[in-house]
Amino acid sequence: MGGDYLSFDFDEIIMQNRQIILEGIFGVSSPIQVGSSMAFAKYLGHVGITSRNYLLFLKIIETNNKWVVDELLEDRDPRLLFSSIRPNAYLIRHALELISSWHPGQIYEKVLLAVLGTVEYTYHKPDTGYDIYPIEVADLQNIGKFLDEDKDQLDATNSLILEIFDRMTKLGQMDYTPHKAGISRLAFNMRDAFFDNTKSLKDTIPEVLLVRLNRESREVRPAEDFFDFAGKISNN
Repeated sequence: MGGDYLSFDFDEIIMQNRQIILEGIFGVSSPIQVGSSMAFAKYLGHVGITSRNYLLFLKIIETNNKWVVDELLEDRDPRLLFSSIRPNAYLIRHALELISSWHPGQIYEKVLLAVLGTVEYTYHKPDTGYDIYPIEVADLQNIGKFLDEDKDQLDATNSLILEIFDRMTKLGQMDYTPHKAGISRLAFNMRDAFFDNTKSLKDTIPEVLLVRLNRESREVRPAEDFFDFAGKISNN
């Protein structure tokens, strides 16, 4: 036999089967895909988030699938998921794009908290955050649409959004511009609309953004045999 054996180029194999692999680790369109993605999310969660793999965490969060996201987070506080990653323009831009693409009620709460947490720590010092990524009026309105006026300020999502707005009211104190002043004023007005019983979010946010949609009606569950398989692994 000697050196007469098959040689495999694994990089080439991966590229040739790229779609199958992606569906197996990020797919949520079928019960089998969800189960497979849950397994990868659990593995990634145990590896831990780093500056080299945080985009994989972001991709899993983007699935907005409860089952997959829960495996990734386990007992983590979702608000702190990306807190160990230095804020950068790509991360905050993508976070704001995710917020703008979902309606209230359409996004899994832990996903929303993870994305909002990214916004909160990026703009913890608002002028510094603005230098990383200049936030716009539409971005702030898309954040504000997730305030729930039927819940109080202690609700986890409400509390985080109100904290973001409180920080944003200080935008421009270190480096004033008219644009920053407009953002700061809007943040104050939306925060005020939440606390003032004579006002409404509709006074500061376009009504079309406040339309609520049902997420759970479209969510795909994992296949039942995945739970059987996962249970066997846990018991071994």
